[in-house]
Amino acid sequence: MLAFRHRTAPVPSRDGQPVEKTTSWDRILEHLKSRVDERDFETWFRGTRQKSESADAINVLITSPLFIEYIPREFGDRIGEAARLAGLEGREIRFRLEGEEDYRAALTPSRQAPPRRRTGDLNPSYTFENFVTGASNRLAHAAALRVADQTSRQYNPLFICGATGLGKTHLMQAIGHRRLSRRPGERIVYLTSESFVNDVVAGVRFNRMESVRQRLRAVDVLLLDDVEFVVGKEASENELFHTFNALYEAGNQIVFTSDVPPREIPGLTDRLKSRFEGGLIVDIQLPDFETKVAILRHKAEHAKLELSDEVAFFLAAKVKSHVRELEGYFNLVVATASLKGEPITKDLAQEALRSVVKDEAHRAAPADILRAVAGQFGLKPAELRARTKRSSIVVPRQIAMYVLKETTSLSLPEIGRLFGDKHHTTALHSIRKVTSRREEDPDFDRQVAALVAQFR
Repeated sequence: MLAFRHRTAPVPSRDGQPVEKTTSWDRILEHLKSRVDERDFETWFRGTRQKSESADAINVLITSPLFIEYIPREFGDRIGEAARLAGLEGREIRFRLEGEEDYRAALTPSRQAPPRRRTGDLNPSYTFENFVTGASNRLAHAAALRVADQTSRQYNPLFICGATGLGKTHLMQAIGHRRLSRRPGERIVYLTSESFVNDVVAGVRFNRMESVRQRLRAVDVLLLDDVEFVVGKEASENELFHTFNALYEAGNQIVFTSDVPPREIPGLTDRLKSRFEGGLIVDIQLPDFETKVAILRHKAEHAKLELSDEVAFFLAAKVKSHVRELEGYFNLVVATASLKGEPITKDLAQEALRSVVKDEAHRAAPADILRAVAGQFGLKPAELRARTKRSSIVVPRQIAMYVLKETTSLSLPEIGRLFGDKHHTTALHSIRKVTSRREEDPDFDRQVAALVAQFR
């Protein structure tokens, strides 16, 4: 998963040393992250930073002239919604290129078009009509359609698993859209695991658990995304268990998604595991070349664009991981062609992706990464692969797994095999531990960021 960290503005402290201050633009970006695709967020907003602000305007610097018109045009409504949530509604946001004096684009959130309509918390783009099927996802697609068209104990719960960015959330929300279109009166709730946990925490804290339970247990369809993140949170696990029982006994549909199948979720209790495995489990694999090309053609057709086989094949070959990356690259190429007023050719695509796609010849070698991480901690690469739980080895090993995931195209199983055939869930756990600690420990964050930067 991509990590984004804002560059906050330094201000002097009492002792003269600079400290970081959260800017208004940082606050807007925090809300924007949940409203923009992860790859788009990384591509378009990573290098932006606030230059200054006044009572009427927030002045933002952008690193590329390509972005100066595209960001306000394509993301204006979502920036406006994020500004409203940050308490900055009505403040004009001005964009200019680093090194220039004049602001070349601006938007006023209160005058932007309202955010795209959503059915409850369902993304309007996540429908079956917009889902491209292939060998990697055909079974999951068929199962989701069956659940959307009729309720059946055989498919309850439906458990969709697969790596990040392969379409689990899309399929889950497509079920919600289709059922609402056929049964407008149905009560459908879509929740991320984070939202579910937050609801439980707020219910306990403010003595509102009964209303939380009534809301969740009165639905006809419960869609719970990334259910593995509920594991380990005792109160939330308990509520999920009883909510599941209530819905299942009432014959109401439950759909879960997760990175891995129930049996591979670390720490999952037996009582939840048995319930997760009681219906149908389907997985989504990485798309093959043909499916990636089909996705690109679908997006081009939807955008009413001409996309040659040469360009489609080039983009499909460049993407080694998930569908979101493929869509992000496509959007960047389309934006470049639009702003330059040129047709989409392979040469233009290569130019557009030059800053985000590394030359294959310069990809980091896993051995070099292991050597660098081991050296950082005074260890030998072989020690990182040793079967030991000593913290002096475990933490560097987790960092090595994280750097490998961030800088190479290796899959989780491939990363696990580099460390004495460890299971891919061990690699996933290590990467999440490092991600979490980076957010909490600035010194640790700088140390890991320096290692990642060596191989990007």
